[in-house]
Amino acid sequence: MVRIKYVKKLEDLKDNVEKMGHSAMRSLDYIIKALKTNDTALAKKVIAHDAEIDKLDKIIESQCISLLALEQPMAGDLRVIATSLKMITDLERIGDEAEDIAEEMLMMDRPIRVAISETTFDEMVQKVRGMVADSIKTYAQGDVETARTFESRDDEIDSLYKKIVSDFLNTVADRSCPPEFVRDIASVIYIIRYLERIADHAVNIGCRVLYMVEGERLYMR
Repeated sequence: MVRIKYVKKLEDLKDNVEKMGHSAMRSLDYIIKALKTNDTALAKKVIAHDAEIDKLDKIIESQCISLLALEQPMAGDLRVIATSLKMITDLERIGDEAEDIAEEMLMMDRPIRVAISETTFDEMVQKVRGMVADSIKTYAQGDVETARTFESRDDEIDSLYKKIVSDFLNTVADRSCPPEFVRDIASVIYIIRYLERIADHAVNIGCRVLYMVEGERLYMR
């Protein structure tokens, strides 16, 4: 009976981590759609939604501490709990980055007026989204093979980020951009920087999954 209760607590913990992951994913999807449609109401929804992510963070932290203090888990179970406790920090920050993008969008209070390479920007957005979605799956399924792809995928995102920034700086340098659009350029650079950080958190989650499944410790970003 005691073992059954312990297993149930561990399952509840993992369920809540997955729930928090899906909640962070929802914020990311909301803000991606808001950016594409200039939907300020949806941007405000992202900001309000962050409270749900923060609430789950506190619940999961409490669950982890309780399991560590009262159940004295060993080996694999201990790694699951340690991974969950660390992983929620990355999920909470993904929610924060989405909120930061929403706030930047609301500060602009208008559609972005500068030319963005739509192909490059969309590619970056979709790659970031794919990494976050896959990071949640790797935790749920213990998928170390997918987790090992995150470093190279993040390198691709970093390259796209640098290309967009370089294009903007060149535009400003050759004075082909009206002065009143410079603020828009700064806003877009902030936005893609937040997206790049979101990808870094997905890399961290992948590293944590490798530790959870195989006990392999890797460098976190």
